[in-house]
Amino acid sequence: MRKKTRITERLTTTSLIEVVAADLGAKPAEVRETVMATFDAMARCVASGHDVAVTNFITLRSHPVPRHAARNPQTNQAVTVPTHRVVRLRVSDHLADAVRRRVRTVTIRKAPKGSKAAGE
Repeated sequence: MRKKTRITERLTTTSLIEVVAADLGAKPAEVRETVMATFDAMARCVASGHDVAVTNFITLRSHPVPRHAARNPQTNQAVTVPTHRVVRLRVSDHLADAVRRRVRTVTIRKAPKGSKAAGE
């Protein structure tokens, strides 16, 4: 693996592909399929009602919302919202701590067993 590309602005899908390609020393066209396939697999999983858990990064959950009463803000009329599902995202403690401390070199890779970093 090559030296990590420094990220200085918002990361879009296209820029993510460029950063990953630069980090791996590969062509963006080669990396694009892998990145898009990863996102597609995650979307299919959550849409099917399953959780996606990426250790030290995020967890995506398909959460059921029961039928409930609400108000239309334009007319103030009561409406019934049917049962549906929403996506909940939870950031890992590891990532949240890195953001709080502004650790720009954060990684989601697990520390090797027995290493000092594993006990932190």
